[in-house]
Amino acid sequence: MKMCNTNQFINKIFSLFVVLFYLISLTFPAEAAELPERFEFRGSGYGHGVGMSQFGAYGQALEGKSAQEIVGYYYPGTTIESVDDSQFVRVNIADKVATVGFSIESLTNSTGPLQVFAGDLPPEQATTQEPASEVAVGDEVLFSTLGGTLITSILNNATKQVTSLPSPEGNVWTLRWPGTLAYPGEASVVKMRQGSIVRKYKYGQIQIRFLPPVAPAIQGSIIATTTLRIHSEYLRGLGEVSSSWPAAALQAQVIAARSFALSKAATFRKSCDCHLYSSVKDQNFVGYSKESEPGWGQKWVDAVTATEPEPGKGLAVLYNGKVITAYYASSTGGLTQDVAEVWGSPTPYLIPVPDPWSLDPLINPTYSSWVRQINQSDFAAAFSLPDVMRYEITSRTKAGGVKTIVAYSSSGKSTELSGEQFRSLLKLPSTWISRTVNRVSAQSADELAVAVSRSAWPSAKSAVLVNFQKDPATSLTALSYANAMQLPILNVTNKGLGKATQVELQRRKINSVILVGRPIDLPKNLKFGDGNSAITQTRFTGRNEIEVSEKLLSQQRGEPVVLISSEKSGMIDDAARILASGRPIVWSRDYLPSSTLEKALTDRNQSSIFYGDLPDFRFPTRIVITKSSLAAFISSSWQSPIVYADGTEMDIAGTYVKKFPNVASITVIDKDLPLTPFQGLS
Repeated sequence: MKMCNTNQFINKIFSLFVVLFYLISLTFPAEAAELPERFEFRGSGYGHGVGMSQFGAYGQALEGKSAQEIVGYYYPGTTIESVDDSQFVRVNIADKVATVGFSIESLTNSTGPLQVFAGDLPPEQATTQEPASEVAVGDEVLFSTLGGTLITSILNNATKQVTSLPSPEGNVWTLRWPGTLAYPGEASVVKMRQGSIVRKYKYGQIQIRFLPPVAPAIQGSIIATTTLRIHSEYLRGLGEVSSSWPAAALQAQVIAARSFALSKAATFRKSCDCHLYSSVKDQNFVGYSKESEPGWGQKWVDAVTATEPEPGKGLAVLYNGKVITAYYASSTGGLTQDVAEVWGSPTPYLIPVPDPWSLDPLINPTYSSWVRQINQSDFAAAFSLPDVMRYEITSRTKAGGVKTIVAYSSSGKSTELSGEQFRSLLKLPSTWISRTVNRVSAQSADELAVAVSRSAWPSAKSAVLVNFQKDPATSLTALSYANAMQLPILNVTNKGLGKATQVELQRRKINSVILVGRPIDLPKNLKFGDGNSAITQTRFTGRNEIEVSEKLLSQQRGEPVVLISSEKSGMIDDAARILASGRPIVWSRDYLPSSTLEKALTDRNQSSIFYGDLPDFRFPTRIVITKSSLAAFISSSWQSPIVYADGTEMDIAGTYVKKFPNVASITVIDKDLPLTPFQGLS
């Protein structure tokens, strides 16, 4: 048994009290006045984190890894093979908009007009059909909605003349321009203008589809798509990574992107009139601006052609002979995600792999670490709650990202979101949110007790009072009792209540108090600062901690933990884990129960005595760090261990935390404990 002097013993008990009621407070709402104005999140990484890390690929390329080595690393168990990539894909470039315009630009000295055809033409075939109109260089064709009607007009910028075109059957137009597969001629590009967005497209053809309103009061909308081959057309327009990156990183991106596009080419989505979105919903397709980027565009084109071993074929990622959906993301929190934990479908090649390059600020300067402030209203709206008092990361993925998170309202309501829902709704860069570091502080022992207790049971109209300094053993018993009764526990002396405690009782409008302890440690006549004698006082007293605990036992259920009074200095070191059992605590002179205790056990039909087999904290989600050697009460359902961090034991605390990657929160409690040394634990 470890031994300690009286002062150490007292300090341990008080630390136990503080942490106990802080942890209780985590599961109950605070009053509206205590709602945080904003929430701060610190994290790392950008995106969902499934599959290849783009900045990880960049880092590996800097180390001399080839594209095939990089791709194989992030998709374990796959092969890289040459496959047919000449398929056409339709890419959504403007989704359900009110207006969009197109014009043509020459890449040489001259070009033919932009042709506007009625209907949806096959992309690979020339047509004998006459165009409904032709748009010369400098002019523009505009598509807009007016209620349930598609308005199509040609604007002559020289004369400012507007020519209207009747809507075709099916409300579909096809735009073709010279230099494409179905329209030979001088190379040219089509410029799309949609609001402030301007994009240029060199390959394929563009379709305009009008979606009539589903109700008379609703406006119709327009979907614009471009249809082009994956090989040497679609891939040249992907703006996923900087073209300044090493060639191996660019080629790895091409291989992953080709694989993703091929996997999507088999399924046409009516909702977007497409196979692929041009946004982060699928892949960031920016069109001609990628390959025409001054100084770097050719480097990207070279990366695309380097992954094309022969005409009409390109390198792709395969698993068991089939092209995979090669998901990728910008960067991670040091480990890629298991797809099953993000989207629910286990996939053998989309599993966690180490990604240290994402955490290197020289490689990933923007997202190796980040900070975001979310205001109260936005946070509450994300969880569909009237307000948010606090949140709790309830589970993490194998990679350390947020898997589930619960927000608690001051009304007591709560809402759970998945990590991806949380990221999306609050527009956070990733789910790799660092462990939160909470701090509870005050100027005195009484104030610290109040600060912790006031968030525990905000509506409680009764409180437990105990003299921590004079009767630490009984305080341990009182902690168990207060927890069972769901009551705050505050400090009292034989001289009465401190000012902070009195103010708290008044604030709560307490109507009853329960005093626990030896008579000599409690005030004979408890007086309240407001002179309120209407407060009911109940006392559980005895000559020592044994008698007091036996009386409290009658107020609690469950098989008791029996502690040996003669060894209480040693037992106190295990008090946190003993309290974790949720059982009443009873003190005894020895391992044989007293007649009183034996009768109590008999009365409640219990034949055995629980002496302190300790819970196993193998899978913690929360760690509590205290300055004193005694840690805290922890709910057994939380399975949260305690780390002692007194002086030189700080390093031990850090080591202990690192053993548990799923720990979501670190709580630091002691009025004299500086927060700075714990920054490295977060």
